[in-house]
Amino acid sequence: MNNYEQNNPVAVRNLQRYLRQLAYHDPKIPMPPVDGVFESQTREALEAFQSLYGLPVTGVADQATWDTLYAAYRASVAEYSPPECVSIFPRYPVGYELRPGESGFPVLTLQFMLRELRVSYGITLPVELTGSFDEDTEDAVRGFQAKNFLPATGRVGKLTWDLITDQFNLL
Repeated sequence: MNNYEQNNPVAVRNLQRYLRQLAYHDPKIPMPPVDGVFESQTREALEAFQSLYGLPVTGVADQATWDTLYAAYRASVAEYSPPECVSIFPRYPVGYELRPGESGFPVLTLQFMLRELRVSYGITLPVELTGSFDEDTEDAVRGFQAKNFLPATGRVGKLTWDLITDQFNLL
C-alpha cells in the first residue's frame, strides 16, 4: 500500500477483510482487525500472507500483493462460503399464500418439507409429492400450524412458510 492507500480507510478495510477471510482458514495468518487503520496487526497479517504466497515480504501491498490477495480471497470465499439459496417463496410476500388448488414447484417444495417433518410433527398421513396443493397437503399444513400455535388455516403465508423452512433446516 502506498501512503495514500494506507491513509484511505476504505482501501485498508478491504485489505483487512481479505486477510481476515484467509486467516479464518489458515492459522499462519494472524487475524487483523477490520477497522480501516493500517497498524501493526494489519502489517503482520500482510507480511504473513506475503511469505505464504511467495511474495517479497515488505508489509506493503503493491500491485502484485493486491492481485494475489484478491485472487486468494475470492478462492477462499468460493470454497468456504455456504451455497447460495434459491428463493422459492416470493421475496416480497405481502398478502401471498400458497393455498388449496395451486400447483407448481413451491407446492412441491412445501410437500417435500412437510414429508420430512412428518415424524417430528405427528402428521399422520404421508404427504405425496404431487406438486398440487391437495386435501392431504392442506391437512398436513393445518397439523403443523396447530402444533406451532399458529391459526390452523391450511394455507401457507410467510409466517407458516418461514417456520416450516426453519424446522426443515434443523433436520
